[in-house]
Formats: sequence, structure tokens, C-alpha cells
Amino acid sequence: AQAGVLSVRSGAMGCEELAEALARRGVCTRAGLHCAPLAHEGAGTLESGTVRFSVSPFNTPQEVKTAAGILARCLRAG
Repeated sequence: AQAGVLSVRSGAMGCEELAEALARRGVCTRAGLHCAPLAHEGAGTLESGTVRFSVSPFNTPQEVKTAAGILARCLRAG
């Protein structure tokens, strides 16, 4: 089983706005700097933050695929 973390950001909307849009569609994420301001400084996201997806071995491939589709729709609507 594999697990991981994926952080994303949108040029069209802030991280909190994106996280809220995802939550309204049933996708739970975290938004902000995630206790890692130095990493965000290096990535150039210190001002904007990111939306973080945490995937565990308990998530099914279908759940990950569904979340990716919802993310894509939110970003297009952004």
C-alpha cells in the first residue's frame, strides 16, 4: 500500500477558496502553509499557500480518481 501528500494551488483562486469549493463537493483537504513556511518560501507559495491532499492506504483508487475529477472541475470553474 502506498500513501502520499499532494499540494496544489490555483492562480485563479486562493487556497482557502479552493479548499471550500472542494469541501462543498465532499473532498476533505487542508489549506494554508501546513506548518512549513520555509518550504513554501522555497516553492514561491509563501503568500498564497496551497491546498493539501493526504492519501492513505485506506483510500480506494476510485476515491482518488473522483477527488482528481472534482479538483479539475473546481479549477476550471475558478
